[in-house]
Amino acid sequence: MTLKLNRSIAIIDVGHGNSTVVIENEGVLVVDAGPKNALLEFLREQNVMHIDVLLISHADQDHLGALAQLLASREFTVGRIALNSDADKSSATWDDVLYELDQAASDKRLRFDVALVPEDEPVFDRGNVRVEVFGPSRYIAGKGPGARDRDGRRITTNSISAVVGIAVAGTQMVLLPGDIDEVGVDDLLAHNGTMKTPILVFPHHGGKPGAANIDGYVRKLCAAVEPQVVVFSTGRGKHRTPNREVVAVIRERLPKARIMCTQISEHCSDVLLVADEDYLNDVFCSGREHGKCCAGTILIDLDEAGTVLPSAEGHRTFIDNSVKQPLCV
Repeated sequence: MTLKLNRSIAIIDVGHGNSTVVIENEGVLVVDAGPKNALLEFLREQNVMHIDVLLISHADQDHLGALAQLLASREFTVGRIALNSDADKSSATWDDVLYELDQAASDKRLRFDVALVPEDEPVFDRGNVRVEVFGPSRYIAGKGPGARDRDGRRITTNSISAVVGIAVAGTQMVLLPGDIDEVGVDDLLAHNGTMKTPILVFPHHGGKPGAANIDGYVRKLCAAVEPQVVVFSTGRGKHRTPNREVVAVIRERLPKARIMCTQISEHCSDVLLVADEDYLNDVFCSGREHGKCCAGTILIDLDEAGTVLPSAEGHRTFIDNSVKQPLCV
């Protein structure tokens, strides 16, 4: 029987991509739409037909692929959508999304903002959940991909990833930094200082951070955030994420942190073993049908002091029994 969520944060197993849904009694917020239809399946399963605020961190397919489908279906309604302009993107998906958003805004079906930067007011403030945008600064967002920052470094699509923080009852709970690269991290820290947050969805699915030195990049981010839980939103069979070196540096720098991947990396197991998946949360997971899940869709219970599910014990038992060479332990 599917679990119906009440006051939860769901980091959805969308395969290789990102989508996080905040469900509060007084509203729903979504950050990123994932690459295909996983978000739509999750929303249907949870009987969520209206999204109050939908934020797109940046213009990559694996973060917005499902958005055009969501808008075109007319099955769902959205109050507000916000993203940053990206003249460097020439994909048909990006063009389709912008066209559909413009049409929806013209028809007064939603509010469409081409600006996702820090503001005085939160983008979502319902119940005891407050969601704020911490980056990019207006400086690098205004310059845009293809330009260079004041140190001569090229600004990319990833540099201007929106960095979204979710606070519960006044305490920062989850940090969603999109695919932020070293330019974006330096910009973020210059404007915010440290970003201490218990749960970090690691940028770029744990892949290589562009031209940056992996070791230095990961250490800088870990030192700024000091998470207790590090999540990699990954898709088995796509880009072999997370990168071994990224995980190794996290384990060295944060030896007590819990590391969770939504799907099993090829680095951890070259073949999938038949396993008991009773430990998984009973909600939509993209990898469930083909036995690809590791942590699957991750839930944070807002009524239970931020309890993270699946439980560490159940998840670890699965890893010990079914994952040949886990990077995380």
